Amino acid sequence: QLLRDDGVIFVSIDDHEVHHLRMIMDEIFGEENFVVNAIWEKVKIRKNSAKWFSDSHDHILIFSKNKQQWNRNLLPRINTENYKNPDNDPRGPWIPIPIYANHKYDADYKITKPNGTVLSRPKNNYWRLSENNFNKYVQENRIWWGEGDSYPMIKKFLSEVQNGLVPRSIFYYDEFGGNPHGDAALKEIFNGVKVMENPKSVNLIKAFIQISSDKDDLVMDFFAGSGTTGHAVWDLNKEDGGNRKFILVQLDEEVQDEEIKKEFPTVADICIERLKRVSEKYKRENDASLFKSDQDFGFKVLKLDKSNFNLMDEFEIDKGENIDELKRKYLEWLGLFVNQPLVPGWKEIDVVYEVMLKEGLSLNSRIEKVKIKDDDFYHVRDEEQDLEFYISLKDNFASETIEEIRTSKYKGKMFVFLDMALTDSDKINLSAFVRLKVI
Repeated sequence: QLLRDDGVIFVSIDDHEVHHLRMIMDEIFGEENFVVNAIWEKVKIRKNSAKWFSDSHDHILIFSKNKQQWNRNLLPRINTENYKNPDNDPRGPWIPIPIYANHKYDADYKITKPNGTVLSRPKNNYWRLSENNFNKYVQENRIWWGEGDSYPMIKKFLSEVQNGLVPRSIFYYDEFGGNPHGDAALKEIFNGVKVMENPKSVNLIKAFIQISSDKDDLVMDFFAGSGTTGHAVWDLNKEDGGNRKFILVQLDEEVQDEEIKKEFPTVADICIERLKRVSEKYKRENDASLFKSDQDFGFKVLKLDKSNFNLMDEFEIDKGENIDELKRKYLEWLGLFVNQPLVPGWKEIDVVYEVMLKEGLSLNSRIEKVKIKDDDFYHVRDEEQDLEFYISLKDNFASETIEEIRTSKYKGKMFVFLDMALTDSDKINLSAFVRLKVI
């Protein structure tokens, strides 16, 4: 339900359950939206102690929400560092391509180098270019002559190379990293301490994001673990100037290592700390040549909790319970809180976030403390959806504040107050000028 129509999902799993997962995903997404069962080479070393086979891979099942709407991106080319520019060619870096090959091109002529050396094609090889094309390449300075009697080379410019590579169904260890790369990256972040076993490599997750998203897209990870996905999103934004955002979900799963647990009791704690340290590192680097100066490497941590509002719409009733008696007890209990719309111990910022959710604003909305006359308010703005509201949870307000809200500056905007904080007259006056909601 959360996946966009042109979205795609990557699920990592080992051999033991991949067949079950495929059937489940076929049922959920439809067989027609299956993209590929990719293989990730997660380790390189062969385990000669293995009884049957040395297990070195995981599966990555990839499904789209709607295969006809999903546009797969190309992966960036690898090893572009091989392109050099030794002769300062204004067309930029290039690599030398042999001028001959063992395929028959029907090109057989002699080449005279600028130093006077005359070259025939090597035995059982042929020139790649016809004589006319060779002369044209010479005129265009696309031939690298080399030294002595060496054969000349054809210049292949980086600017002429296809923008990217079609992703393959195998993510090789040497290209995208394996478990040891994930281990090393996490240990470096945590000053040499191994806080978690076998996290994914950042380069692997970056590849998934590059294949499946554009620069302003939202990436969601339901099993955040150590936070590799958040790290990868920031890393990619830093490289290409993107503005991708991420949502990471992680249960409060206990850390098993007793020593690590002393500082990081849950896996979620490790994830949060990793993101803090990566964010601080990127901000320290502040390398304008690598990323835009206005890029955001911040994040919010939100925890699922019970509602701050007293009235509940849903109740779980055990089988065999006397419903009438339960109703009587509930109404008796509710009477204790009839003038208390919020649960005991509520916090302002928690109520602000709950109202944001109830009104359909993004949890990534900007929250600012502002003053209207002498009274404090929170101004909440969701810029992407162009939604906003003001909220104050004070017990009473000065008449000057009510009058200020009734000016043209706030006309038509939404305001949220505690019901008990406003007089009936205040409610009438405000309702005629702003969108008034009370708790």
